[in-house]
Amino acid sequence: MSRSASKAMLFVILMVSASVTPMVGSASASDTILLSLDNPHIVLQGGNSTNITLTIENNGSSIEHYNITLDTDGLSDAWSINLVNNTTSSVIPTQSTTIDLVLVLAIDALPSDSGSFVINVTEQDGDLYSTMTAYVTVAPSYASSLSFNAMNGPLQQMLAGTSANYTIDVNNDGNAPDTILLDVDAEPDLTGFWENHTNNTNNQNQTNTSVTVPSNVLMYGNSYIYTNNVDTILADLFDSVGEHNSTVANTGGSMKIPQHWDDINTSGNTWNTSLRDSGHVWDFVVLQDQSQIPGLSRSDQAWIDSKDSAILIADEVENEGSEVMLMMTWGRRSGDPTHPTIYSNFTNMQDRLEDGYTDYHDNMTTPSRDVWIAPVGLGFKNIYYSVMASGANPSLPGNTFYDLYTSDGSHPSPSGAYLAACVLYAAMTGNASVDTNDSISGLSAALKLELQQAADDTVFNQTSDIEYPWQQSVNPSFMSQNRAIPPGWNLVFADQELANIPAGSTTQTTIQVSIPSDATPGFYGFNLFSASTNGNTSSSYTFVVEVLAENDLSFSFLNQDSDFIPGQITTTNVQVTNTGNAELDLNWELELQSGPCVVQLIDASTDALQPTSSDNVDFTVEVDSSATMADECIMNLDGEGMYGDYSWESETYQFSIDIDELVDFELFSPTAGSIQLVPLNPEEYEIRIYNNGSELVEFFLDVGDNSPISSSIIGGSSVNVSAGGVGIWMLSTDIAEGFVGAYSQDFTVNYAGISTVASVQFDVQPVADFTMTGPLDGRISTKPGEMVDVNFLLDNLGTMDLDLTASVSGLPTGAEVTFSETEVDLDAGTTLSVTMSVSMISTAQSGSYSITVTYSSDDYTQSLNLELQVADSVGLTVNSINNNIAAGPISQVTYTFEVTNLGSAADTFFVALDFDETNNATTWFDTTLSTSSINLDPSSTQAVTISIRERAAGAPSTGCDVGIIVTSSNDDTVSSTIGFKIIPIQASAEITVLSGDDSAKPGETISGDVVVTNSGTGEDQFTITTIGEDCGLSEIFSLAAGSSSETYSWVCTVDEGASAGLSSFNFRVTSNARSNYVLEQTQIFTVEPNWDSDGIIEVSFSDESLSMASSGGSSTLITVKNLANAPINGDMFVLGSDDALFDITIYPANSDTPSSEFSLASGQSADFELVLNSRVSESESASLRISANVEIGGIGYTQDSSNELLVIIDGPELPPNGVELPFGLVLDEKQTISTMVSGWVFSILLLMLINILRKRRKTSSIDATVEEVPEEEDSKPEKKPKKKEEKTVQAHKLKSNECRMTPDNKVICPFCEAKLGVPRGSTPPFKFSCPQCAKKIRVVENQKF
Repeated sequence: MSRSASKAMLFVILMVSASVTPMVGSASASDTILLSLDNPHIVLQGGNSTNITLTIENNGSSIEHYNITLDTDGLSDAWSINLVNNTTSSVIPTQSTTIDLVLVLAIDALPSDSGSFVINVTEQDGDLYSTMTAYVTVAPSYASSLSFNAMNGPLQQMLAGTSANYTIDVNNDGNAPDTILLDVDAEPDLTGFWENHTNNTNNQNQTNTSVTVPSNVLMYGNSYIYTNNVDTILADLFDSVGEHNSTVANTGGSMKIPQHWDDINTSGNTWNTSLRDSGHVWDFVVLQDQSQIPGLSRSDQAWIDSKDSAILIADEVENEGSEVMLMMTWGRRSGDPTHPTIYSNFTNMQDRLEDGYTDYHDNMTTPSRDVWIAPVGLGFKNIYYSVMASGANPSLPGNTFYDLYTSDGSHPSPSGAYLAACVLYAAMTGNASVDTNDSISGLSAALKLELQQAADDTVFNQTSDIEYPWQQSVNPSFMSQNRAIPPGWNLVFADQELANIPAGSTTQTTIQVSIPSDATPGFYGFNLFSASTNGNTSSSYTFVVEVLAENDLSFSFLNQDSDFIPGQITTTNVQVTNTGNAELDLNWELELQSGPCVVQLIDASTDALQPTSSDNVDFTVEVDSSATMADECIMNLDGEGMYGDYSWESETYQFSIDIDELVDFELFSPTAGSIQLVPLNPEEYEIRIYNNGSELVEFFLDVGDNSPISSSIIGGSSVNVSAGGVGIWMLSTDIAEGFVGAYSQDFTVNYAGISTVASVQFDVQPVADFTMTGPLDGRISTKPGEMVDVNFLLDNLGTMDLDLTASVSGLPTGAEVTFSETEVDLDAGTTLSVTMSVSMISTAQSGSYSITVTYSSDDYTQSLNLELQVADSVGLTVNSINNNIAAGPISQVTYTFEVTNLGSAADTFFVALDFDETNNATTWFDTTLSTSSINLDPSSTQAVTISIRERAAGAPSTGCDVGIIVTSSNDDTVSSTIGFKIIPIQASAEITVLSGDDSAKPGETISGDVVVTNSGTGEDQFTITTIGEDCGLSEIFSLAAGSSSETYSWVCTVDEGASAGLSSFNFRVTSNARSNYVLEQTQIFTVEPNWDSDGIIEVSFSDESLSMASSGGSSTLITVKNLANAPINGDMFVLGSDDALFDITIYPANSDTPSSEFSLASGQSADFELVLNSRVSESESASLRISANVEIGGIGYTQDSSNELLVIIDGPELPPNGVELPFGLVLDEKQTISTMVSGWVFSILLLMLINILRKRRKTSSIDATVEEVPEEEDSKPEKKPKKKEEKTVQAHKLKSNECRMTPDNKVICPFCEAKLGVPRGSTPPFKFSCPQCAKKIRVVENQKF
């Protein structure tokens, strides 16, 4: 980046000085004391301090103690250098120790105060020493300020349309020459100016804008921001040094960048609306990701999603004219146990987070867009290494780094949040956080300073690889706020650049101010800026111009036509127009000069009346009640205006109002309540009018047309009434016949556009009159036990509403009367039909009776005389509690019903049965009535029964309908009928078995009890027996429906040949009522394992003895047979004397795998081959037997073989010395050997010949025809006689159960194809059972040809 000429020259001088200054402090003297500094060349600005560390290494051969001193002769007094400790002790050879030095530079230090000092280290017990020189440099500082060199200082008064020039002092407040730039903009907020101006502290008007801050910051993050309020602390830092508007944080717990993007991209969401808020122009948008994601692998989907979403957010932020600043978060205090590999500790996690945010930055940055990083996590790392350098463990409590976290080791504590805010502050502004003066409480000043220094060191010294926004311009940062000068105004510096102003000196320039003619009076603020080109700093000075006001008002009273009536209050106003050029705050005073009025302002002030604007001054006028139209009221309006601290009085405005007539009258009827009016009898009364107005008036009374009311005025229709007087009219009112109730008559008076109405109420009295009519013949006919209805018509012929009550007199005993409406509300002119019900009890006496029916009220009564005629009654009812009955063949059932005489006289009733022709019950059932007629007195009851028994089976299961008809002999038209169903019984039973003993061996018994329950619908006879076992049970018994039999015992004997396991037999129940009903229930019992005295198994050898050579072996067959009635399994082993003479192996038959285990079903057998190989070379003998461990029913037994095997071992064979043959032929050893060799040769040739003959046989015809093979001519010298031709022999065709023996004396089962051994000594043909499938096999002879 380019710089101005003076700045470039200054930096060249500094670089040349640095090049000739040693960068490593020089050391001298003893080589047993080695010295080094972590920073041998310290550069500080005035007012700052730092620490450096001296390392002393013992390069000798003994433990040493050292003294340390400083030589600062020749070093400027601006430097204060102190040792933390001036001695060390017990430094082991080859080890080192450290001493801290504290350097403080005075605030007024100059670059010429740079120099060096010497550090001396000597052994306490010797003369050996070493020295080292350290170099210190005062960094140049640049600052400027302005002051107003004119009368009244920075507050000047001017008129609109004028111009003026003012002298400005420009001060170089730095410690080096500088070029200062000048600029100006508007300052809308004059709060700070007035505070300083009021206190007469012009010097406080100077604001150092080297720490000018962003106006608005928007933050998107999570709990790392809202925990202990990073955003609030950042805003406080901004506010403590500059003009900051707002810091807004949109946060949510554990939120990730993709979630922020989703919310930003959602219309109406707070994240969306805050970014696009028209009321905020965001200087920066801070973006922070979830604490683990940035350090994840770049192939991790969560990292990719965050990166992609960050790019999308950067696009939206750029569209809103702002820039993104990434807030790099910090590693967790002890790493992250959920990611133990990549986040094993703080430093590993922090390094990965730093790389992650850097990659975010690189992906988000474009050629047209900058993205920034605030390295908050590196600030934590700075503290971490500072704690490490002090010799403490950062991961243990009690140090600054540990206290940066809350108890979870992840979120920021108050100090951690403060450090984060300081890093953000420095990264945004480019200014040191140590220069702020925040109001954050809860942290000590020393801790705040430590955190501020760490934040500043991180941003300005340790992150040269990170670019910050304040590094983008060579001009002073935030010099001007770009607030526009008001239109028409012009403020121009005579010199906008003042070059090479010496340090600490002042120069002057002028500024010209021009005000437009239409400027509104008031105070206008402007910021005058001075900026250092070398130091990239600026300051501002607030200058205020007061535009003076020119005031005037005009008045108009526009409401003269309003009504100002005596005795009334009227609200009106005067219109006031601001004809001046200044806004006015006005206070009003209204004063009555003359007339019968009282005036009062409603609001005595008008605020902020703008030029050319109008407002109404409202007030009330109360005219005296005695005033007349001849009177007038005159008043004055005065106003006092205020604009700022200035006052102004308007000219008095005088105006008048005319008094109007008071028109007020009231029409009144003095009659209290309603006037009772009888038709055709007129009533007289008066109407009055009261004149409450201010003048004499003639009033006219108009009578309304209120038919059927008829009214007339007695006398004249007008009266003259003076003010406050009363006028009276006399009237007469009548009504025609036939009307009743409330009526009214209206009267009206009209005057001066005002109308008033009075109504007189009349109560027209009613007239009572009604008639009642009933039966035309005047008679009511009925019978005992019956009810008859009689209708009456009530007709109200009068004008009175009647409340009537019904009553009857003369009723005979046993008669009851009810009315459909006993209480009748019969309105005038209405007709109502009423029903009277006359009920006679069944025992009522017949006869003729006179009764009177009356309807009466308090005002009127009407009666009607009638004759009640009562005749004898006939009636009955038939009832039964059952609708159906079940019947069967076993026993007879009875159906019962009752007959009741409901008549008023004794009666004989006939009983008959009615059968359905399509489903006649008599086809299957016999039915017998107990009686066919009964005699009953009135109200008496008698029961009748029907006996029913099933005669034949086959009736429908739904039953047969039977009707019962009972008829009166007094009146054969009177009868009663009921019906019921005869349903054939349904057979059903339940068997309950109670076992006493359900487990036994073959030949033993099991026993128990059994009970049968009739679950059918009727009585039944049952037979119970057992099926499958003879248990001695055969019973026949009868049971009613729902009842159970007695308990029957049963005993069963288990079959002798029964196999062990579960077995069963059935109980069978049959119904005698329904022969097709059979019920069986299975009873399960257990057959226990059993065997006879021969044991569970039989184990035997096929041979009684074996003979073998001592160099060989032999084998025999073992047969194992299951003699029990249950499956067994087991395993065999060989016992006997001298069994150690052999290698013994047991093979299952037809298997090459050794095994002595067996598993056999009942009666099944298995063969095993016992192979014996001699272990000795001498002649021996042994007796062997087989023992077996057998398991049956989960219990183990041991059993031995039924015979023993004698095994004889023959001793070694001796080689022959010769042989003696019969007939005295003797061969010596040589001859014997030759003969044996010849024999072997002959045997081999013979075997070859046999093999050739077999092959020829196999190629012969399939029909097995054997032909003689003709001899070759040259095969033998002699010819034998030719044999006769043999007959063709057909091969025996095997049946399905037949097989032949194989060459190794085995057979293959034709059913399961198992290869089996045969019983020893068996010669075909013979039969035996396959031990695998238990099928019978027939072994036939091999076919010979």
